Amino acid sequence: MRILPILFLFCCLPACMPLPALPLRGDSGVSIPDADAVEAGSKLEIYLPDVGQGDATLLRSPGGKTLLIDAGPPSAGRERLLPLLRELKVDKLDALLVTHYDLDHLGGVPSLLAGEDGEIGTPDDIAVGVAYDRGGKPWDNSPGYGEYLKALAEAGIPRRSLEAGQTLPLDEAMEILCLAANGVVTPPGGMPVTVDLTPATYSGKENAASIALLVEFDDFRYLTSGDLTGGGSLDGYLTPDIESIVAGAVGQVDVVPANHHGSLSSSNASFVEATAPSAILIQAGKDNAYGHPHTEVLARWRAIGAEIYSTAEGMVFSLETLGDGFEIRTIGR
Repeated sequence: MRILPILFLFCCLPACMPLPALPLRGDSGVSIPDADAVEAGSKLEIYLPDVGQGDATLLRSPGGKTLLIDAGPPSAGRERLLPLLRELKVDKLDALLVTHYDLDHLGGVPSLLAGEDGEIGTPDDIAVGVAYDRGGKPWDNSPGYGEYLKALAEAGIPRRSLEAGQTLPLDEAMEILCLAANGVVTPPGGMPVTVDLTPATYSGKENAASIALLVEFDDFRYLTSGDLTGGGSLDGYLTPDIESIVAGAVGQVDVVPANHHGSLSSSNASFVEATAPSAILIQAGKDNAYGHPHTEVLARWRAIGAEIYSTAEGMVFSLETLGDGFEIRTIGR
């Protein structure tokens, strides 16, 4: 599938300075189309904002339904996601999905739900139809998990567990399939494969339990998997290799947000070669303490010819597709 490169600049959101090592394409200076002018039912939109060292992705379906996948660290809900939703004229999320229980993925949920005044239960709140997560309890210490549950309860948002093999019912024009959750991978139409996450020799168990989603709209395929691990090292220990099973189940896709911010624990060779995307999106904080994204991981993606985009450059990336081909734009710096 070919990429149609266009670069837009919309100066409104807080951001970081550029990171020159990751190239961008296209010409800047063109305004983003007004949200009201977008023809309903015509395209899938995916937004990846700069939330610092964390993950957050907004999907707007061809039918206008919205799904937020993760919400970044605690400050991101109010400081990064609310401004983005305002610019896109989104005042309600049809669904929220948390891939796993690390603070840099669910920490922003309470401040997002509370709206501008910081209080849940007031008129400026962001309404959410339903919240999905992997169920169960955190594998590791998760300082934001309790606050996440409390915020959902205070806002009256129903919480549902998503299991591998289930589909997320957002819009009948597209399909969102849960490929993996809690170390279980279920290929499309296949039998589940379970990876034991309990051995003490494993690190990154919470990451390994991440939900992996395959988003399909006509011929366009997008694979997003939180902090899913691929057997690489983390904190001196190996991580469970869930990536290779997912890659074998899904095959080639068009776009992949790099798992775990481009860390050495993820994006293994099998995953990179099997998915073979045209574009890689990386959400990582500028000059973060973890060294994300790692040069070795970037080299793997570049070796297959993938274009690389990083929010560490202070960007908000917008991906749009009609189901055949796609455009990646920049709408913030």
